[in-house]
Amino acid sequence: MNSALKQRVVTGVILVVCVLLGVLFLPNIWFAVLSLIVMVSLGGMEWGKLVSFRDYKRSFFVVLLLLAALLVYFLPDLRWVAIILGVIWWAAILVLLAIYEQGSYFYKNNPWILRVSAFLVLIPAWVAMITLHQHYPQLVLYLIFLVAIADSGAYFSGKAFGKNKLAPELSPGKTREGALGGVFGALIWSILGASYFSLPAQDWLYFILLSLSVALLSISGDLFESLIKREAGQKDSGNILPGHGGILDRIDGLLATLPLFTLGIFWGAIQV
Repeated sequence: MNSALKQRVVTGVILVVCVLLGVLFLPNIWFAVLSLIVMVSLGGMEWGKLVSFRDYKRSFFVVLLLLAALLVYFLPDLRWVAIILGVIWWAAILVLLAIYEQGSYFYKNNPWILRVSAFLVLIPAWVAMITLHQHYPQLVLYLIFLVAIADSGAYFSGKAFGKNKLAPELSPGKTREGALGGVFGALIWSILGASYFSLPAQDWLYFILLSLSVALLSISGDLFESLIKREAGQKDSGNILPGHGGILDRIDGLLATLPLFTLGIFWGAIQV
């Protein structure tokens, strides 16, 4: 095993252990604080760098993100507003991904789009995660592994069978065959999840379809981060995680899926 791969594996194992312990054993308030630091603060720092904020401007950008997040947290009536806005914004992002063209000056002429996106992506995802954790910590883990399995399935399926590019303007390595492999992995995981949570028979189809929708949307999270990095001319969002890049590189799929999954669980009255 070469040193780079070893570093990646060690970091990955540490991340998995930290996530398991944090989700299952931290009280919701401390889980909220820790995830705020990681997702909104550190993620916001990386986002600010990618959208060309420097020095005090990037710090001010992160402070605004934190203030907005805390405002939503301390005004519970705003939580579902933020989550729904997150779902709506990801629907808009799908359009942005579909029409993206390399070499276009669209984002350079409209830098506010990617800057405002931080508020409509990071905050709804964080609020959705702490809301889901408050009621169903195990579903937070389920979602994390669902996104990871979809990503791994897409990678290995793409390597083995990939021929048709999924989004050549954004990520030449992603293929439609890989996406199908990821969805298949998510299907298996969702069936296992429905069984593990002992869901009533009438909830199985809804839970599985929600999980498959989330798995597909996780691809969009990856592609949107690729868009931001491509516009910034960067390979990774940061280097805080040895062998893995930055925080955003690891949570891009979760950022896309948390609002939809949380809204779907509560709207469908799923009980675990």
